[in-house]
Amino acid sequence: MNKKLLAVIGISGTLMLGSVYSISANTSGYELYKEALKKTHSAESATLNVNLKIEDNKKTILSSQSTFQSDSINQVNYITTRLANESEVSNMNLYKQGGNWFVMKDGLDTVYKMDTSKNPHHSDTAELKDDVENLIDVITKNLQQQITVAEKKNGNHVIELNLTGKEIPLSANALSTLMIKHAVMIQDNNETEKSDFHIKAELPKLDHEITVKQVKLTAQVNNENFIEQQTVKVIVTGKDKQGASHELIFYINLNATDYNQTTLTPVEIPVVKVVEFKHGR
Repeated sequence: MNKKLLAVIGISGTLMLGSVYSISANTSGYELYKEALKKTHSAESATLNVNLKIEDNKKTILSSQSTFQSDSINQVNYITTRLANESEVSNMNLYKQGGNWFVMKDGLDTVYKMDTSKNPHHSDTAELKDDVENLIDVITKNLQQQITVAEKKNGNHVIELNLTGKEIPLSANALSTLMIKHAVMIQDNNETEKSDFHIKAELPKLDHEITVKQVKLTAQVNNENFIEQQTVKVIVTGKDKQGASHELIFYINLNATDYNQTTLTPVEIPVVKVVEFKHGR
């Protein structure tokens, strides 16, 4: 499967793997889910609908709705996405064909071209993925029976994980605290930068008493071992430097269809409107 499809599944899967240190190593649940992720990533094509929402004290500060189609046989990807924060809305279409990404944003009369072969962050990550998987297995070894698996009559499986409070290991809270503080530092460093594409969420700058309150995952795996549906909910609480309390809720919902049946053809790009876009600008 195209690496971008792996990445989109990783919107929820990576958050899951970012929290998977809190998953049980229970064979019937953990191993089934891990093998389903591998099988899903190996698909030659698929259509994904992904919704994301971030709330701060029950107020939505960022949301997105995206449709992602990938056809690795024809080497074509389509992405349609809508991003919104408290004051802005952005609609974009992205196409990958001929080894390049082409980005079209509503309101702009320019098509931005990105040469993915020159991406300095692009590398073979197979070894890294294996190392992360092994690390996850080691960390979760002492947690048992946290994932439940229910088998349906049609051969599908529903996998569930719901950790709250003290069920979430100290290692998870410690790592999450570092991740959140690092995210705040990145936001501080980039807050003066402007971009035609990116809409940012004004995340509260949590400074202390940062705690992962809940990690909940529900995934449906079909009888061919592909993930058809997945939802992730993570609740983090903490206080900012002024002592104000915040409850951040991260929601991700993914629905996947047409595995190995999504066929795409290149779209016509108006050459006169194309400009080069340097990665990382």
